[in-house]
Amino acid sequence: MLPFRTRALILVLLASPSLAQQPTPAPSGGTVTGHVTCSDTQRPARFAHVMLFGVPTEITTPPNADPNAKPDPAQIKAAIKAYTGGNMVQTQSDIDGSFEATNVPPGDYYVFASVPGYVQAGSIVQTALAAGADLRKSIPDIPMVHVTADRSVRADILVNRGAAISGKVVWDDGSPATQVTVTVVSAKTKEIVIPPQFSMLAHPPMGNGGGEFSITDDLGHFRISGLAPGDYLIKAMLQTRMQFMMRNGVMNMGSMMDSPIFVFAPAAFHQADAKPVTLHTAEDRGDEEVTIKLAGLHSVSGHIASAEDHHGLNTASVMLTDTQDKDFSRSANVDTHGNFTVTFVPPGTYDLLVSNAADTEPLTKKPTPFMAVESIHTLRSYQNGKQSVIVTDSDITGQNIELAPAKTTQKDIDIEELMKN
Repeated sequence: MLPFRTRALILVLLASPSLAQQPTPAPSGGTVTGHVTCSDTQRPARFAHVMLFGVPTEITTPPNADPNAKPDPAQIKAAIKAYTGGNMVQTQSDIDGSFEATNVPPGDYYVFASVPGYVQAGSIVQTALAAGADLRKSIPDIPMVHVTADRSVRADILVNRGAAISGKVVWDDGSPATQVTVTVVSAKTKEIVIPPQFSMLAHPPMGNGGGEFSITDDLGHFRISGLAPGDYLIKAMLQTRMQFMMRNGVMNMGSMMDSPIFVFAPAAFHQADAKPVTLHTAEDRGDEEVTIKLAGLHSVSGHIASAEDHHGLNTASVMLTDTQDKDFSRSANVDTHGNFTVTFVPPGTYDLLVSNAADTEPLTKKPTPFMAVESIHTLRSYQNGKQSVIVTDSDITGQNIELAPAKTTQKDIDIEELMKN
């Protein structure tokens, strides 16, 4: 999937009216009618969310990107095109399960229905991908309609009851861990990632409940429903050291947060040590537990500086990657003086990689009528650095790395200009 910073930038930009294109009169569209039925009860799905999702003409392979990587202009452009390039119409069924979408732009559409407790669109797309389906042609069990101007077409939808899994997340002393995001991921070695063209289907519509994630309540409880049958791993995500700043209406995202802590049930930091859970059709499985054991974890700290005059670099990403498990990493950004601390690191041998190092300063811009993202001007870029770190039974300090200047300076990324183009 796209790096966190890139995704956050795109979401902010897409929400900004100052960057949105002016609406133009819509051409005459067609009408799509139908009925949503629950397969297990054969009763209507009342007030279900119905989405007409434009069939994409191309499928983009999701990049396996460094989550701390500097946003890449080409990647941002491709993502924005994938998010905004298609057609989508959302409506709701009535009390009898019927729905009608009017003035639908001509074209081909998949017709999805989202009902709490029933298999969600994201799971359906993942299952189709795993089976080798070409998402530009058809998705098994999902109706496809061709819409033409001033005509009506019908699409009836049958939603299938999904499996559910519930339990609690606790600290190592047994007390509840609250506001922890819990997800389930496929127990397969390689997770199937939804292409960006279908990313809007990854979770149910806002306020629709259910879905493939849950946030623990005050008692540490979670419940995830609408899951397709299969083998899953329960994965808890805990965000640490987060800072958000807005100055004069400009949002600074340069050092928003360190990488989150991921824990797999029952109490594993590495996916290989997780215990799979098998879910059958419509099974409701409870009493699962995830324990977050932070005792015994350590920190790795140091200083990133220029090899020429030894001044601290105010921009750089530091990532520790386990040499025995390339999927496990912990990361942090340097502060304004070049200091860094990577927290909650389990014992092990790591590669410490320093990337995106630079001397930077805020890019002065005219005020905008809406919240904007602070742009950064790169004064000088530096080469990447790498060294080995062994974590045993104590915190590691003094990981000081000096970097040589790069031959070329990274070009500034003007997000607003990128959107205009």
